[in-house]
Amino acid sequence: MTNGAIMRARLATTFKATAIAMIALLPCAAQAATVPILNGSFEQGTTGRPTGYQNGLTFGQLLTTGPGVNVYSGLQGWTTTTGNRIEVRSDLSSAIDAQSGDYFISLDGGRNSNIQQSVALSTGSYILSFWYSPENTGVATNRINYNFGSLLTGTVTNGTNGATVGAWTQIQVLFNVSTAGSYLLNFAAAGGANRVGGFLDNIQIASVPLPAAGAGLLGGLMAVAGLKRRRRA
Repeated sequence: MTNGAIMRARLATTFKATAIAMIALLPCAAQAATVPILNGSFEQGTTGRPTGYQNGLTFGQLLTTGPGVNVYSGLQGWTTTTGNRIEVRSDLSSAIDAQSGDYFISLDGGRNSNIQQSVALSTGSYILSFWYSPENTGVATNRINYNFGSLLTGTVTNGTNGATVGAWTQIQVLFNVSTAGSYLLNFAAAGGANRVGGFLDNIQIASVPLPAAGAGLLGGLMAVAGLKRRRRA
């Protein structure tokens, strides 16, 4: 093998190794950063009347005493702006298990209720994610409206993204923030006020970062390619 052939073989090996190493870094660099949401999985207690309005159970009793469900006026971390009747369920209740942790909620505890909290966001792209399950098949009954200030708005009901009774369906919405600031994240029951609605759990917000490692990969490959051209010259 000539010296030129040996050099080309070595460069090809270096090029391949660099590409593999750079690609291995991509998942770490592109991992989304979570934006803090207070009580997004409803694992913290309630506010207002401690024993609620329905079954006389405190939040702490929901996992130990049947029926494992009660109606409260508010939730820690959230402001209840209308209705003030939030149904909190535990895994002890007969519906379904929580998607995350031990508790989940319905915003129809006999009145259609709304919860909201203020979230500070920088400029950039984000994903709002939450899990939804219809309590029954009645589209007019289990509807939940959501919005994030002026950034996004939407509705979920039976059939949304394939949502079915007795199962959790993840809802994900991509949105952009052009002006940094605090925005109100809202969820509101929008069906009949009859204690039969939609279940909600595990609300999260994550930023969508630029794939910084992608720039490193491109730079590394260009450097190796430049070296290869110089060697040939």
